[in-house]
Amino acid sequence: MKTLLFLLSISFSVYGFSQANKQASSLVPEELLTSDSTYWSITTLSTISYVNTTPGAYYNTTKSGGGMIVKFKFKKDGTYEFMLYVQANTYNIENEAWTHIEGTVEFTKDALGQPIFITHANKGTYRMTRNGSTSSRPIPEEELKGKFSNTYLWEKTKLKDDPNNIYLLMIDLDEHPGIDLKHTEKIKPDWISKFHVPAE
Repeated sequence: MKTLLFLLSISFSVYGFSQANKQASSLVPEELLTSDSTYWSITTLSTISYVNTTPGAYYNTTKSGGGMIVKFKFKKDGTYEFMLYVQANTYNIENEAWTHIEGTVEFTKDALGQPIFITHANKGTYRMTRNGSTSSRPIPEEELKGKFSNTYLWEKTKLKDDPNNIYLLMIDLDEHPGIDLKHTEKIKPDWISKFHVPAE
């Protein structure tokens, strides 16, 4: 119900970019900048726990079934950082995967005048840990350009039922092209990523 109400009321703000043309800006809007230690983030935690049945120091202890953390940070110089951490635990198996991306970001508007930003990934690393054994490798250039360079529709807002956080709402336009915010009834709730930072 909360998401449906949000979709009915969603209204993307118009920011002070030039409307004379659609050229991108390397300047990150001041409102999206955060302190050095603060990232726009999404966090999920599993409600399932497992008991460690492997003999040893952690025998008979419980552990979470896993979860996910996604983080974005925008910087004054027009660069950004993206991180994805996924943990998946089952009986006697612990898996962790880190994806770390860096690149440049452009803020502009789409053909409908809606605020968007475009990421251009230029460096990244995959790191995997399975039962304590870790390996890492650089992300190939074709994946950086094809998988991690994206266009997002965005809005910064507050949700009335959560006064403790400020939200950055994003929709991936590469996965969901042609979105017109005048027709929010066509937007599915699971298309919207809700990143947040603590309210000051």
